[in-house]
Amino acid sequence: MAKLLRFAALPIGEKGRTVEAAFYLLIVRLVFGLLPLRLALQVLGIVQSETGHGRTAAAAAELIGRAIARAARHVPFRAVCLQQAFAALLMLRRRGLPATVQLGLLREGSELKAHAWSHCGEVPVTGIAHAKGFTPIAAFEA
Repeated sequence: MAKLLRFAALPIGEKGRTVEAAFYLLIVRLVFGLLPLRLALQVLGIVQSETGHGRTAAAAAELIGRAIARAARHVPFRAVCLQQAFAALLMLRRRGLPATVQLGLLREGSELKAHAWSHCGEVPVTGIAHAKGFTPIAAFEA
C-alpha cells in the first residue's frame, strides 16, 4: 500500500514515464527472452553502431534514467541491466533523442562478467555507475 501511495504522490509526468518504463522493460524482457539477440534487435528496430555521438537532451535523459530505475524496482520480474539499457534506448528513441547502449565484459580471475549501460549523447542514462572496468565490446544506437 505504501508503494501505491508513493506512486500516487508523484507528479503526472513522472507517473507516465514510470508506466512507460515498466512497459518497455516488459517488452524488452519478452523479446530478448523469446528470440536470439540478432533477431530481437531487428524486431525492436535497433542497429549496431560504431559510434554513440549525437545531440543531447540532458534533462529528458535524466528523467528517463530515473523512470527506468523506479520501474525496475517495482516490475514483477528482475529487470537486469540489459533490459534497463534497451528500455531506455526505446524511450529515448520515442522522443527523437540519440540513444546508445554499450555492452561490455570484465574478467575477474577466471570469471567473465557482462554489463550493459546506456547514454544519450554524453549523458548517462542507465548502468553507468556499474560500468567502470568493463571493456565495451558492442554498441547499439537508435
